[in-house]
Amino acid sequence: MPAQPRQTVPCSDRADATSLPVADDGALRLLDLVDRVLWIYDFDRNRMHWANSAGLQFWHAADASALRGRDFSPAALGTIDRLANLRAAMECGETRREQWTFYPKNQPASRDCRLSGVQLPDHRVAVLVDAGNPDHEKVDNSPELRAIEAIRQTPLMISLVTESGQWLMHNPAAERLANALGMVNLPGLDNFLAMFANHAEASQLRRSALEAGSADATLRLAGPTFLVHDVSLRRLTDPATGRISLIMTQQDVTRAYRMERRLHKSLARERAIAEMQRQFLSVTSHDFRTPLAVIDGAARRIGKLAEPGSPIAERSETIRETTRAMVAAVDRTLGWASIAEGRVDFRPERMALRPLVERALLNQRALNPARPFVVELADAATLMLDAGLVERVLDNLLSNAIKYSQPDQPIEIRCFERGGEILLTVADHGIGIPSQDLSRLFTRFFRSANAKGIKGSGVGLHAARFYMELHGGRISVKSREGQGTTFTIAFPVPA
Repeated sequence: MPAQPRQTVPCSDRADATSLPVADDGALRLLDLVDRVLWIYDFDRNRMHWANSAGLQFWHAADASALRGRDFSPAALGTIDRLANLRAAMECGETRREQWTFYPKNQPASRDCRLSGVQLPDHRVAVLVDAGNPDHEKVDNSPELRAIEAIRQTPLMISLVTESGQWLMHNPAAERLANALGMVNLPGLDNFLAMFANHAEASQLRRSALEAGSADATLRLAGPTFLVHDVSLRRLTDPATGRISLIMTQQDVTRAYRMERRLHKSLARERAIAEMQRQFLSVTSHDFRTPLAVIDGAARRIGKLAEPGSPIAERSETIRETTRAMVAAVDRTLGWASIAEGRVDFRPERMALRPLVERALLNQRALNPARPFVVELADAATLMLDAGLVERVLDNLLSNAIKYSQPDQPIEIRCFERGGEILLTVADHGIGIPSQDLSRLFTRFFRSANAKGIKGSGVGLHAARFYMELHGGRISVKSREGQGTTFTIAFPVPA
């Protein structure tokens, strides 16, 4: 049976190991005359120190020397806990009655045992096991026996407690906890509440379980060591007394609790850093925009004063195009930060896609005058578009096509309507994308394995997918490494 909680004062106030009876030769000779199955188990060595004649017969040992030569180290962790709890009880001078299942010759033999602490000649603690009459063999193959053994062996801490907080039973895992915390079952004290640091929370848990039948909570245990347990209470009737009681199961979640708290702190720090980054980008954006606006205005005025087609007019236009590209780069940076924070300003208006594509092509031709472009833009229905976000998508797809292909290879852009969607494809004949990377291509900060050494941040396609989803559209890719890549964006045609 599971261990019965101690009802007396702590061991340190009662006894020590030297007060236990000594198992000397004289005492053993007397015990050998007793017609009961007896042996002494050495906790430290996991060996039998001694057995009487009935004990030797029980263990099928020819003599004491043969029995001492056997290794009785426990194989199950639950049994290790149970023996540790038993040793603690023996050191306190307790006598226990427990049911144990032994395995002489690998055959189960269940015995109701009387267990008493003894002192070996070298002053170490051992246990004298009285396993009953020699002719009493209790072999029980019932499911109940297996259930009891499962409760003994489980690492889950299981206890039975009265409504008033008196412990009725602990399984070995729970008793090990009780020993570690120095808990005793003091009469007249609410020992259940004493186990937890916050009595109000524990009391509420118990009240809820008694009213609803079951309740769960995560509670910190009392004591100087920081321990947090998931605690579950379920109302039942004590089979020994017929009174309402509670079965309590506990699981140590201290490590998970600490990791969760560290994670919350890390998330808080990350949010604070992200907010600082957002503010920095916002301020930096303003700082960039002001001088860029001045440069663009000056270049525009110079262009008006210059002769059309003159070198000065061409250079002023180049300055303006470069300025617009820098403004777009600032906008992209702010856009990536906004996506991470979920603060994207989406303002769609009804318009055609074609002018946005032509504007994006104009910018790319200005930046890459030697690059050939093949363009087929069919007239299509007007859409609900946020021009700024769509231009960022187009700019990303076109700049990627240029970046990952040779300068003399053409970029092919086609726009057409099909199946209730307006489709735009951007194709190149460049390095392509490895097949194993395609599924991760739109993941933030991901870069393809063959893109190493080519400048890029790994956020452009992630942003493009986000912007397309805001429009109710989609983006897809087809690619063969070494042959080229085709990106397709699709916008639903409004009804």
